[in-house]
Amino acid sequence: MGRGVAIGVGVIFDRPRNVSIDDYSHIDNYVQIEGGSGGVEIGRYVHVASHCLIQGDGIVKIGDYAGVASGTRIYSSTNYFEDERGVGKRMTPLAPEEQIRIVAKPVTIGNDAFLGVNCVVLPGVTIGEGAVIGAHGLVIEDVLPWSIAVGVPAKVIKKRPKHPYGK
Repeated sequence: MGRGVAIGVGVIFDRPRNVSIDDYSHIDNYVQIEGGSGGVEIGRYVHVASHCLIQGDGIVKIGDYAGVASGTRIYSSTNYFEDERGVGKRMTPLAPEEQIRIVAKPVTIGNDAFLGVNCVVLPGVTIGEGAVIGAHGLVIEDVLPWSIAVGVPAKVIKKRPKHPYGK
């Protein structure tokens, strides 16, 4: 934990040794952060609003000054329906290990990015610096820096001006 970090009530840390939160970031009430096997790295001055889930099996990195609105879920791993040879797999993570396939991929959220209310970010996605994801967006592919993306799946609708503040 960095200096000035604020953690709300009801926040759950699973594998907290794999979670780092840098200076002056705020984690609001009832957020769940799962360090997983890859980890979760939260930068400086990041705000994670209430009722979010951040799952770090494939590693999640959230850049400085980013915002994550209420109800957003960030996943860096998922069950996959088949193995590399095309053999079907069970979809519950409670099945025996040889009957499932978990795919973990990193998720990166750039500095100054913002995720609107109830967004879902799937494994392997990079959301570029300053990008904005509109409310209820489903992010299944990379979003370029300083873009605004909305919808299911999220698609870029326009560019956003860069701010004058520097790093």
